[in-house]
Amino acid sequence: MEKDPPYGARVAYEPESHAVGWHAPTLSPWLEQSLARASERVFGAPLAYMGEGGTIPFMAMLGEKFPQSQFVVTGVLGPHSNAHGPNEFLHIPTGKRVSVVIAQVLADHHVQQGRH
Repeated sequence: MEKDPPYGARVAYEPESHAVGWHAPTLSPWLEQSLARASERVFGAPLAYMGEGGTIPFMAMLGEKFPQSQFVVTGVLGPHSNAHGPNEFLHIPTGKRVSVVIAQVLADHHVQQGRH
């Protein structure tokens, strides 16, 4: 954008800080199956993934320290919650549903580890 900005605009970019990114490892089959089943049961919809250009610096540190670990990184937004904006709020019904999904994943992990 600095080289040839549209409409005669003047553009200058000066980075202020940076963070180390994190590339999530491929999900293990048990975790992918657990999330898919829980999503269908709790939300009535298939499992969905979302990636974006931002980062959570803490995840890079955890991924480096525990490279063989599986992580479920999620948030509780819900309809019109306006994340990181004015009047951001927690949509309680979505929060309850996400909690049920995570509880199911933990129960499935317990079984997967052979600790019936």
